[in-house]
Amino acid sequence: MARRRSPGVGSRRGSQLGFVELFTRPEQHPLMRVLGFLVRYRAELTVTTVLVTVALVLRAELGPDLAMITLAGTTLIVFAVPASRRYVLRRSWCVYTRHRIRTCFVQTGTMTYDGRMPFLLWSRPSEVGERVRVWLPAGLSVKDLDQITDRLAVSCWAQEARVEPCRRQAALAVVEIVRRDPLATGDSVAPAVLDGVSVNIHDTGAEIAAVVPLPNRADLVPVPAGTDRTPPAAARPARPKHTGTTASSEGTDTRVTGFGGVDVSDYV
Repeated sequence: MARRRSPGVGSRRGSQLGFVELFTRPEQHPLMRVLGFLVRYRAELTVTTVLVTVALVLRAELGPDLAMITLAGTTLIVFAVPASRRYVLRRSWCVYTRHRIRTCFVQTGTMTYDGRMPFLLWSRPSEVGERVRVWLPAGLSVKDLDQITDRLAVSCWAQEARVEPCRRQAALAVVEIVRRDPLATGDSVAPAVLDGVSVNIHDTGAEIAAVVPLPNRADLVPVPAGTDRTPPAAARPARPKHTGTTASSEGTDTRVTGFGGVDVSDYV
């Protein structure tokens, strides 16, 4: 009579051979799940508790109708004022980004072998989006986050995601979520150095008259030999020595003179 093998023998032998490696998350204690839920949703729970408490107090003091009107008016004022509206929207994006990053960690398997995921310490708004500080447990490194930056950007509905390691602590990293580019604008840039500049010379007719353009060499007639129209040495400005060769014809000086008899051969 053949002996029956226990059902666990084959599975143990298969695991020893290493054909298939199964990755399963361990079961967490119910208390740890409750604590994790409270930590992750601390912002929503705090806002909900404050609103409910304020509504109950106003209802007891002013009555149901006045309490509802007061809450609605306060909400409208908060979203009507630009400063308070930006504050509320940016903080809301920070809370949303923190949840989306954790969801990305779960879906991509960015965790240790025993199921510990990176802990999101806090999130703050920045000039381009949000900054989330992450604590890495033992078994993970910053390179593990660099490999999923494209998926982090998709999960957070952002343009891109960047990971910056902390120099003082290898277990700390900052995830930068980029939603907008502050330099991308269609407005013309006016440098501050132009504030003290006078009016443009092209706007005043008198200043335009003072600007004399150089003559065109093709339109000038060579001066015959023996004619000296150059100004005296005292009034003639010094010019660098001309080392180039000039074309000459039969007894003709090829010097080109401009207005006032100034030699402009080196400029045309």
